[in-house]
Amino acid sequence: MVLDVKKILSLLNEGLEMEHASYIQYLTQAAITKGPYAEGLIARFKEIASDEAQHADIIRQRIVSLGGIPTTKVGEIQVHPNSLKAIQINLKYEKETVEFYRKLLNQIPADKPILYEAIEHILQDSEEHVEELERLSAS
Repeated sequence: MVLDVKKILSLLNEGLEMEHASYIQYLTQAAITKGPYAEGLIARFKEIASDEAQHADIIRQRIVSLGGIPTTKVGEIQVHPNSLKAIQINLKYEKETVEFYRKLLNQIPADKPILYEAIEHILQDSEEHVEELERLSAS
């Protein structure tokens, strides 16, 4: 398989938009979370936001390394004042993110290990977020 640079750059910028949105979504959710267990949720939302910012940095670096220009666009953002609803919104978004990165990995040839491992790392973090949010939504 040969790397389709134009297609990969487009997908990476799509992923970057998603990471921008996730970062803003989690920080905003942390700011508006109230009620029982709020302190723990606020802290976790902020930690996940930090993960999303790191993902965005990784993607930006990969875009530039392929000769592209990183997007500054932001994907769709959803927040909710109800903590359980917020967890459910974030869980749905993380599941979509996992699916996106799985498909992206299938587009990366074996002779591009740095790109592959960068996306694999982001996928792993996103899968961990799914597991954690699933546990929180069952509480």
